[in-house]
Amino acid sequence: MNTKDNKIGYVAAQDSSNSEVTGGIDAFAIGVESVNPKAKIYVDITNSWYDEKKEKKASERLLKMGCDVMTQHCDTPYPQTLAQEKGVYGIGYNSDMSKETPDSCLTSVIWNWSAYYTSAVKSIIDGTWDGSNYYGGMAEGLVSITDLASFAAEGTQQKVDEATAEILSGDNNVFDGVLVTNTGKKIGKKGKTLDDATITGKINWYYRNVVVLK
Repeated sequence: MNTKDNKIGYVAAQDSSNSEVTGGIDAFAIGVESVNPKAKIYVDITNSWYDEKKEKKASERLLKMGCDVMTQHCDTPYPQTLAQEKGVYGIGYNSDMSKETPDSCLTSVIWNWSAYYTSAVKSIIDGTWDGSNYYGGMAEGLVSITDLASFAAEGTQQKVDEATAEILSGDNNVFDGVLVTNTGKKIGKKGKTLDDATITGKINWYYRNVVVLK
């Protein structure tokens, strides 16, 4: 992780009552720890899916704290555009944000909803539709990351390729084993992984390297 001060800023749309956002923060935090155990994820919550003023203010606050990598689960590009203005790195979300911030965006998490639509329509056509919840990931092509920036640290692509292969093979389900929260509570069981329903609806805790700003 390209951080000199071990401070990574994260602008989040919702608090721990929303498992979608909190689960994303925790998955990111677990990934960060795997390559940099000293890094902390500093989370500023806006409690709004789209609020330009709040997201800009949160981004400015995190950058002022010394965060030298910025990421997000919110809808404006402020975490990325302000990161580029500040001369630090960013990791985009929802779309390829390197188009707006080519000098700072390392990569972006992107969603391909056509993977779900294709699966749903196909099941209706072949008569297998049962209305059950859909759980898709990298293997289904629902989520992926964009190509790494040319200025990413040497060896980063290899690490990304290794992690991707482990996820696709099922050797790494991210929420594996016993996980320790930032309050010291232990979640999960050795040799097990959290089930889809828990991941999507019951993650109301933050991983141990996450600091939520007040």
